[in-house]
Amino acid sequence: MSDPALPKSIELDAMGQYYAHIISPDHPGQFMLSAYLKKTVDPQVLQQAVNDIVKRLPFLSGRLEPKFFWYHHKFLPNPPQIVKMDDDGYAFTDYYNRNERHVFRVLYGEKHVTLEAIHSVVDGRGLTKVMQTLLVRYFELLGLTFNKDGYISCADEFQVEEWEDTYAKFYNPKKGKSGRTKRAVVKAYLQTPKESTPQHVVLKTYDLAEIKKTASLYGATISEYIIAKIFLAISDERKKTGFNKPITAMVPTDCRTFFPTKSIRNFVDSALVTMPETEDFAEMISGIRSQYAKIDAEFTQKNINEFQNLKNKTRLLPRVLKKFVLNHMTYDEEKGMTTAFSNVGKINLPQEIEAELSHMAFIIDSGEEMPATYACASVGNTLTLAITLSMEENEFVRDVLERVGG
Repeated sequence: MSDPALPKSIELDAMGQYYAHIISPDHPGQFMLSAYLKKTVDPQVLQQAVNDIVKRLPFLSGRLEPKFFWYHHKFLPNPPQIVKMDDDGYAFTDYYNRNERHVFRVLYGEKHVTLEAIHSVVDGRGLTKVMQTLLVRYFELLGLTFNKDGYISCADEFQVEEWEDTYAKFYNPKKGKSGRTKRAVVKAYLQTPKESTPQHVVLKTYDLAEIKKTASLYGATISEYIIAKIFLAISDERKKTGFNKPITAMVPTDCRTFFPTKSIRNFVDSALVTMPETEDFAEMISGIRSQYAKIDAEFTQKNINEFQNLKNKTRLLPRVLKKFVLNHMTYDEEKGMTTAFSNVGKINLPQEIEAELSHMAFIIDSGEEMPATYACASVGNTLTLAITLSMEENEFVRDVLERVGG
């Protein structure tokens, strides 16, 4: 923590501000990435690996610091201590309000390691970089030998670019105003659970090559293929209700695709994908593909401008009033979303480390109006679909799992 380039605290970026204002104990807004190992986790080695990566990436050790106008990220001198999980279940808690209030922490079970964070510090793709770094260091400490080229090394110095505010950096109002604020919110079909159920997670693994092969038959990416399968299951459920509102999914997209950066902080955008109203799967895929095709550099630039404009325009608004405004915006937007689907893609690791893993899972919190949300991660030839539920695992959930593999 002695690096002169790292201040004691820093103002959150536009995305971090948004999530810091809307999270609550009931909806903590966290997301997790888990690595499932073939051998038992060594807690002492894991804690040493955590200490080493936090020394290399010191901004991971911090907490939310509410100030009059904004939330800040206050750096903490001590790395987070690893936390043992009683089982492989996932609990969605406001852990960042407890103990030292770290916004990033590491949990472990007998054969898995889980990274847990909120958007004040990283996004999903940033968390994959942290997991890569942790696994490389963990297995290095265990004595495994492999080629570390292309991965963050704990032997290197902290780089300021890894913590840069990318929304501010790439903000460019000359390249177009935001289109997001002018987009009307259309009320979408909302699934209603039969009874209130604590959030829990269902995981299922699939052969990545098989899914990729099947998706390619329709000219689709893996994400386009899986979201189409989810839409079909929701559509069948909708038929039983008699409703005809559109089925939609909020899809996070990585801005780094069009605006390269080393930053591990937030640099994520989102798009709303609407299910084409057709019984023909090929037509549905085609309609989804056309919507994904619109997620280009121009679309991303407009939404970067949107996030930064919102921050700029509310700069002098007290934080308590920002919280009211942003919560109201979120409530309205969630009325236009049936669900959310996030895919962090294939997480590359040295082959020697891949051989030590069975699978990896990316897990997202569900919104207040969403009893089911979906997330994917892949490693080696295994894709894992994680469904976060605030309803019982029922016929609908089983239908989704079967469709994705079918």
